[in-house]
Order: sequence, then C-alpha cells, then structure tokens
Amino acid sequence: METPPSPSQVFRYLDLQTEHSVIEDNNNTQFITVFEFLKNFCGSSTVAIDNKIEQAMDLVKSHLMYAVREEVEVLKEQIKELMDKNQQLEYENQILKNSASPETLSKLTSPSSSS
Repeated sequence: METPPSPSQVFRYLDLQTEHSVIEDNNNTQFITVFEFLKNFCGSSTVAIDNKIEQAMDLVKSHLMYAVREEVEVLKEQIKELMDKNQQLEYENQILKNSASPETLSKLTSPSSSS
C-alpha cells in the first residue's frame, strides 16, 4: 500500500510542471496564481501549527519546571526538619546513655534473648 504524497511533495511536483510548461492563456495564469496562494497558505499554516506546538511544549515545560522547583523546595524543607529532629534525638539519646545504669546499657548493646 502506497502512502499518499505529502503536501510539500505535491507542491514540488506542481512547481516542476509549471516551470516546464509555457503559460499561454489566462487560465494557466489563474491556475498558477491559485497554486501559489495554496502553496503559501499551506506552508504558512504548517509553520503556524509548528509554532503553536512549540509554544505549547514550552508552556508545558515551564509549568513542569515550576512544579519541580516547588517540590524541590518542599523536600529541602522536609530534609532540614528531619536533620534537625535527628540531631535532637541523637542529643537526647546521648544524655540518656550517660545517665543509664551499666545494666541498662548492656541491654542496648546486646540483642535481647527474650522479646
């Protein structure tokens, strides 16, 4: 099954045909004028569509970048809070270890045989 020619292929073919033909009457001139109009319209339409697609992709990209930046800031804040909490717990743990009896400390370092 053959794929249909693209608009640019059709326009190239018609360009070749009009280059090799001799314009003798008003009908040929009108045909070429219409052909040139359609060629320019389709060409600019394709460019306009490409530009719209590019603009839409840029917009999506900027929205994603904004969302990622916001999420990164939230995660940075959570990391900071967790690091502060961890530091506080380590400090409290050290105080408790210093005030604990040797028997209690031995239970911390050796695994419990009874659960």
